[in-house]
Amino acid sequence: MSFDFQVSPELLAIYLEDARQHLEALDHCLLTLERDGPDAEVVSQALGPLHTLKGNSGMIGFGAIKDYVHRLEDVFARISDGAVSPTPEVFDALFAGATALRDAVEQAGQGHGEGRDLAPETAVLETILEPRGTKAAPAAAPATPSAAPTPTAPTPTVAPVPAHAADIAGPAQSRGTSAAAPHAGGRSNTVRVDFAQLDHLLNLVGELIIHRTKLQQLGKEMSEQLGGGEAGRELQAAVHHIATVSAALQETVMDVRMLPIRHVFERFPRLVRDLARQTGKDIELILEGENTRIDKAIIDEIGEPLVHLIRNSVDHGIETPAERLALGKTPTGTILLSAAQESNHVVITIMDDGSGIDAARVQAKAVSRGLLKGDEALSERDVVQLIFAQGFSTREAITEVSGRGVGLDVVLKSIERLNGLVEVETVHGVGTKFIIQLPLTLAIISALLVEAAGRSYAVPLGSVMESIKFAPEQIRTINGREALRIRDRIVPLVRLTTLFGLDAGPEAGRQYAVVIARGDKRVAMVVDRLKGQQEVVIKGLDASISGSTTGLAGATIMGDGRVVLILDVATLFGTRRQSVLQGRLDALAGR
Repeated sequence: MSFDFQVSPELLAIYLEDARQHLEALDHCLLTLERDGPDAEVVSQALGPLHTLKGNSGMIGFGAIKDYVHRLEDVFARISDGAVSPTPEVFDALFAGATALRDAVEQAGQGHGEGRDLAPETAVLETILEPRGTKAAPAAAPATPSAAPTPTAPTPTVAPVPAHAADIAGPAQSRGTSAAAPHAGGRSNTVRVDFAQLDHLLNLVGELIIHRTKLQQLGKEMSEQLGGGEAGRELQAAVHHIATVSAALQETVMDVRMLPIRHVFERFPRLVRDLARQTGKDIELILEGENTRIDKAIIDEIGEPLVHLIRNSVDHGIETPAERLALGKTPTGTILLSAAQESNHVVITIMDDGSGIDAARVQAKAVSRGLLKGDEALSERDVVQLIFAQGFSTREAITEVSGRGVGLDVVLKSIERLNGLVEVETVHGVGTKFIIQLPLTLAIISALLVEAAGRSYAVPLGSVMESIKFAPEQIRTINGREALRIRDRIVPLVRLTTLFGLDAGPEAGRQYAVVIARGDKRVAMVVDRLKGQQEVVIKGLDASISGSTTGLAGATIMGDGRVVLILDVATLFGTRRQSVLQGRLDALAGR
């Protein structure tokens, strides 16, 4: 099919964005039909997106995609009226076809033309549509392995937009124009905005916040100079109004950037289904908290670590049906993927009822790799944390799903890059739970401003448990390390002056300890002064001066123009054991 106009990159981007949503709906429909059996309502929910995808593809000029989707519509219609029996073989063929269709759409939508040949998959659909009894049940097209899990890397996440054919309008509806008629004169409540523009708007809001703080300081000083007169009161009222409006603007911009986490979760039912078929297991995936909202910048990054954790649960956690029956379990394993907001964090949980982690096996593997000494005593909790070491795997053989030891290492690095935390809890023979804690946003945070050796630092307020004032004589030394007794708990001390090599000067009579929490661990950070709480805009630093090796997560600009460094609280929890383990890993890698 040819047209006498050039398809613009913007139109292709809109087409691709819409098509991804329609294909997600197709996957969801297939999974529901496979699980619950034929249902006319479920089929109708798939036919709408397919019909729109077909019309959009025809309008753009992607004839092969349009023709394949048309035959796919016919298959769903025949399933709905009972003319086609949805056997496991038919579902395998349809899933393989959906994967091929996704590949074709991605190539076409990125400007590469219709490079993906859909002829083998179309032939499979023709076989399905033939009258019963004329041919054997269809097999998936050989060009596309039906068991291959598609989301091995995170698909770029886009803002949720209602997928109407009118968005990229066109009369190319092969079943007539009546379906498009309701949209012809309708109004849309959605405006498509490139995320880069939202980032720019957020940067402008950040600058506004910086100058708002400066304006508040100047307003206070000038009001004092003007005394209690009318001019001073009007100035303070104007400053207060500007602060209120700018705060509302900040909240609105942040809310626009927040998306439901279901845009990440919705890819996993298909992944689990394909992996279960590939490994010969029966697995049910349960999703909870899909409407929990989180910054799109985090949504774009969290997909890959979650893929690794889901694959780990399927391959290492859930047993085969025969093994589960022998252990007195149900033949179908369960994986729970949930999200919930707690204060200014989002907590994501991946839990399975599989075999759990064998700490003894992990320790033996670590000893054999030289990560631990044979006589080194570790708690079971510390041993389990070794699974996050680079290149570590308990698999003896490499498979398509696991065995290379790169999965959980990627998870840890990705989560820490997002200023998050990942923990694992396990009971051998019962199951495993991974807990990920992430900030709601990476752009603007509430921070506690502190001072040490005359320099100011910002501590993310979400990590601060409390702050206390203490005298030098209250410090105890335990195993060569300073600690403070806070109620019934011994908390190690970290001095900012020591961490950054600053001149501490003469010791003050009393100092402050800011208690930082990370999971169930606590560290008390010693500072000279507490300067108050403030919302700060995070500015990135060059990689050479930020991250876990420097203790810095970024910087912010104060109202008076001063640059204040933001602490990376994860650095405060670095232990000697972690350093030793990393050193051994580096030595092994250099052999």
